[in-house]
Amino acid sequence: MILPVLVYAQEVPNAFNYTGTLKNTCRTDGKPDSNPNSFNQESAEIKNLEKKMLYIRTSGNPDQSGIIEIQKQIDAITKQSVTMPGGYYPGKIYPARINEYTDAIGNFAVLTKNNIKCITTVTEYTGTTAGRIWTVVGYEGNGSVSTPDSLMVLYSTDNGSSWIPYTYIALAGTDKINYGDIDAELIEGGTNKYLHILFGLRANGGTGKWFTAGSSIQLTGTFGGTLWSFAWPGDDATKRYYCPRITSDITAWPTAPWVYIAVSFDSAGATGRVNTQKFVQLNTPNTISPYFTYKANKIYWVSNTETEQNLYTDIAYFQRSFYDSLVISFCGVYDSTKVYFSKMSGNGLLASPVNPGQYMGPIGGSEPNYVKYGGRLSSNGNSNGSIFFIFNQKSPTTDGIKYFRTNNFGDFNAIYQSVIWTASSGVSLPGITGVRNANTHRFGFFFKGVTDSLKYISVNSDGIFLSNSQKMNSIDNATASFAPAIGLRFVLSDSCFALYSSLSQADIWSAPGCSGIVSGIYNNRTPVNYSLKQNYPNPFNPTTNIRYEIPKSEFVKLVIYDVLGREIETLVNEKLSAGTYIAAFNASKYSSGIYFYKMETESFSDTKKMLLIK
Repeated sequence: MILPVLVYAQEVPNAFNYTGTLKNTCRTDGKPDSNPNSFNQESAEIKNLEKKMLYIRTSGNPDQSGIIEIQKQIDAITKQSVTMPGGYYPGKIYPARINEYTDAIGNFAVLTKNNIKCITTVTEYTGTTAGRIWTVVGYEGNGSVSTPDSLMVLYSTDNGSSWIPYTYIALAGTDKINYGDIDAELIEGGTNKYLHILFGLRANGGTGKWFTAGSSIQLTGTFGGTLWSFAWPGDDATKRYYCPRITSDITAWPTAPWVYIAVSFDSAGATGRVNTQKFVQLNTPNTISPYFTYKANKIYWVSNTETEQNLYTDIAYFQRSFYDSLVISFCGVYDSTKVYFSKMSGNGLLASPVNPGQYMGPIGGSEPNYVKYGGRLSSNGNSNGSIFFIFNQKSPTTDGIKYFRTNNFGDFNAIYQSVIWTASSGVSLPGITGVRNANTHRFGFFFKGVTDSLKYISVNSDGIFLSNSQKMNSIDNATASFAPAIGLRFVLSDSCFALYSSLSQADIWSAPGCSGIVSGIYNNRTPVNYSLKQNYPNPFNPTTNIRYEIPKSEFVKLVIYDVLGREIETLVNEKLSAGTYIAAFNASKYSSGIYFYKMETESFSDTKKMLLIK
């Protein structure tokens, strides 16, 4: 047996990590603002309306139409927001089909298409389908600039080993998805489950207007799905919307969550482009016909003379207080060697002045003069205060991945930071996810142009590594056009899960599980009964895991038999303490066929069948 090993993450000791805080201004170039998004004290009338909305949210069956009407009343009073349904988008949704196959080390083909554009993944946490993994893939329609791109939604019920098509989304006209411009949020806890997908597009074969659209799909009960676009007030052809990111407060409000969206935005200014972020709120996500509340004030903006810059936006939710629950990041402009954060409440106001860090930045870390881009945020959605920010950092000689983290609810005025992971060939953009209501974060990235280079790292809020896989992919070299989709699967002792595309951006592959043999104690929970579980995966090639439980300390024997009943291998033959265990069986020296495994103790005996396919 191999016990799980906890090792401290590689972090920079005593690093210079913070260079200042911006207060009461949204600019990063030191110029005055004409419309700063500062904290606004709420009137008694608005507070009363918010109490009514809170009462609806806490009811057993929230009235979503009532929430919409109250929000419209708030809009009319403040003149700072407008609530309306998603704009019309003329695409279509169809049933989908797919072929499945696997490679030599257990990676599974999810989708075989040319010119993959983007990918994202989410995992269900609740109900009878907890552990089901969903993925959304965007790809070139048929390889022609004159045809629109498409998306496909698939799910896996066996932890990423096989995939079932659910929805095919055909975009309209000649719309093209931007590389990496996709995000999704799973809403569960109500009567049905819903998947809300965001993606960034360009019209006219990828040369026209930049805009953001999305899809809302019902995953349980009667199938239903819609396509919509954001109907930003004051929009025109010169404005540019991209990099949409989504989060929700489902950890705090499991049956009546709200969804929060941040989008990178720029428009024409007096001396160039004005770069900023827009914020929109979805207070009725338990439907396929959502209403959006668009906030008038900008989150951050800065003038410069560049025609275009890529501002990387992300958003995360945490539980602290009503006026301090969202953290939004950006990097890429104005000073690309620094990163910036803002704190907001669930209604789009800045964090109260009693809480520090309305605007935080510029933060340069221990290498304050190196370019930083591709930033992504991660939280656990709970009250542990843990926020991770992972990003690319480029120096004159290296290109790598690094993270900042804080346990202070997104107040990055006190941070820890990792060393930089580098490769001579460069690195991809990073992907990251926080485990809901837990204490761990998962992130991953590629070393460019290298086979078996997908790194998948699990780390807790104190910077302790829980797993560090150095080999997740074996199909060709991985793409560098967008980040791998980092997720998790509900498998004891090996919950690693990632999706990626090959170097030529052809096909999507599932990498379920970290490399190497997984064996040892899962946790210190004392089982109530004896149990021998079905091996996983099954069928398998060449390794599989066998989980078993014993409620008291005694001698355990676990033996593998061939189809003729001959004992071919003994996996366990010792006295064990009460607990849950996983034993690994490597059948590389055996031929394909049916095998049996038998567990025996003084008080229990059970046998199960498994299938080896080479």
